Amino acid sequence: MTLFSPEKIQEAQKAQLELLQQISGKIFESVEQLTQLQFKSLREASTEQLENFRSQLSVTDPQDLAKLQASVTQPNTQTERLMELNREVYELISSTHADIAKLAENQANATAQQTQELIEALSKNAPAGAEPAVAMFKTALESVNSTYESVQKAAQKASK
Repeated sequence: MTLFSPEKIQEAQKAQLELLQQISGKIFESVEQLTQLQFKSLREASTEQLENFRSQLSVTDPQDLAKLQASVTQPNTQTERLMELNREVYELISSTHADIAKLAENQANATAQQTQELIEALSKNAPAGAEPAVAMFKTALESVNSTYESVQKAAQKASK
């Protein structure tokens, strides 16, 4: 049994390619949703502008003009629409970020598991007298894993 068999390397490469495909798919899906939001916003704004133009063309007396000016100067509708668009974009970005973070976390856990299996195989197949070196390697790996988990937890807290 070899520690670095071509099959295991190929499996790792396939896993990385699958992760890349999943992340790319999620990004393309999010870009598509963002584009739809932008088109929806553009359609609503152009419809409103056309309605305003129609209203301007229908003005026949000063009283109608005063009503038109009062309705045009009310920014509430535009502000609410902009706030809604911003909220939807923020939700989309947050959702995409969470999905990609979950994919990366799953891949990191799988890689950690594979590394642990490699260490176990290394310790079983180590030559006599290599126990201290294997123990030192295990300790270093545990330290790296502990540090990684701490950083990951801090990043999760910071992103919330």
